[in-house]
Amino acid sequence: MRIHNDLNIQVFKVLILLIVICFNNSTLYAQDSMEEAILSVSFSEEDNTKIITTKAVDQSGLPIEDLEVYFYVKRTFSLLPIGDPFNITDENGIVEIVFPNDLPGDAEGNVIIVVKILDSDLYSDQSKEITQNWGLPTELENLESEKRSLWASAANAPKSLIIIVCSMIFAVWYIICYIFFKLYRISKIKPLTN
Repeated sequence: MRIHNDLNIQVFKVLILLIVICFNNSTLYAQDSMEEAILSVSFSEEDNTKIITTKAVDQSGLPIEDLEVYFYVKRTFSLLPIGDPFNITDENGIVEIVFPNDLPGDAEGNVIIVVKILDSDLYSDQSKEITQNWGLPTELENLESEKRSLWASAANAPKSLIIIVCSMIFAVWYIICYIFFKLYRISKIKPLTN
């Protein structure tokens, strides 16, 4: 009776495993069969307001309604989100956001705007990058004339900070050497004999 119950449990586990494998394969095939949306991005300026307009259409050219579109500006280490947290296309497949006027760009004021579709149920993930001259031009300071400060390069770090760090490193190595010296001295002690 016990062997029969164990066999039933093993068969049940195998059936569960097969169902899970089949479900995972069907979701993989469903992701491959997702349709690709076509994004077109345009830029306009009205009364010192910069507007990014994105239109999303499907493969047959029909506008996509209620599609979440995310807008970012590429920064040095990550993407900076701009616009509303949820930018959803209207019945014409269009979404508009206002570009902030205070974002720094490169030396010419160029910024890279990234438009993305993420985690849509019907359309595959995609992104589009466009360079636009809407940022504030930034000038690189002359590194040789930079004063000593915490945010400066290593060569221009404050002298007090350099002295403190070097002192701490010296103190740690002194303690390590002192411990080894004492261990050496202890090892040279001869045992007392009666």
